[in-house]
Amino acid sequence: MDAPVPFEESVTLFIHIFISLAMLCIGMSATLREMGDSLLEREKLARVLAANVLIPPILALLIILVFPLPRPASIVLFLLAVAPGGINAVQFSTKAPGQTVAAGGLLVLLSLIGLVLVPAAVQIVLPIDALERVAWGQLVVRIVGVIGVPLVIGILIRRFAREVARHVYKPAMLISTVSFIVSVVLSLSLRQDAAADLGVTTLAAMLTFILALMALGWFLGGSDPEFRQVLAICTNVRNVGLVYLLVDACCFSPFYSASVLAFMALMVPCNLVLTIVCAVARKRRARKADVEPSTGA
Repeated sequence: MDAPVPFEESVTLFIHIFISLAMLCIGMSATLREMGDSLLEREKLARVLAANVLIPPILALLIILVFPLPRPASIVLFLLAVAPGGINAVQFSTKAPGQTVAAGGLLVLLSLIGLVLVPAAVQIVLPIDALERVAWGQLVVRIVGVIGVPLVIGILIRRFAREVARHVYKPAMLISTVSFIVSVVLSLSLRQDAAADLGVTTLAAMLTFILALMALGWFLGGSDPEFRQVLAICTNVRNVGLVYLLVDACCFSPFYSASVLAFMALMVPCNLVLTIVCAVARKRRARKADVEPSTGA
């Protein structure tokens, strides 16, 4: 690869529409207090932080030791490990019935943690000359505009116009989902090229990391199968947007941004499969619950 591989403007537009409307819907689905209450249980919060903040960097370091990865891929993998709060989780975690509030609370909490941890990790793993090229002010404005502002607007709509929130939520989430699908399709060839240039070993390491985090979130999700699904998704869906913005802004080597794109190319289908499997299992449990009372009667 001879040049960086940033998203085309059309792809970036659809990604921004997807993120903004998803955050708007999260804001309309529950207040910050309700989101916080869903995670206030000390044991649950400890499991969430262990799955998303404490264990992923250790797993990443182990994978880097086991797999002979090029330096750009190793750095990106470590940055992703310290970057919880992937916005893509919205399209999968909200599919678990009754977990919209918990999923929203998780996303807000983990996004805030990621905004602190990732810049700190970047200071450690990237060279000084690369850090000097980051336009931190523009990056903060972009993040606040795309994530923070729609979330606040959604919360205000729910607070002062619940009827409006009830009517707007479904069409906004539908447009967000369609925008997400369009962004994936439009950037598919770019992601395939990025994956091909990185090699089988790097892709195997990334897939191992994704599946390990998915299993970790599922294991620490507790006895509730719906929250298990949410935590499994939120844990393995890392904040690729934030990491991509940082490495694309400060690293001349195209392999940094290519590594992020390849990770995203693997992450999306893995979570799609998990969401489908959980939906099928949910229907089987419902059918079983319907049959048992009939049998007892």
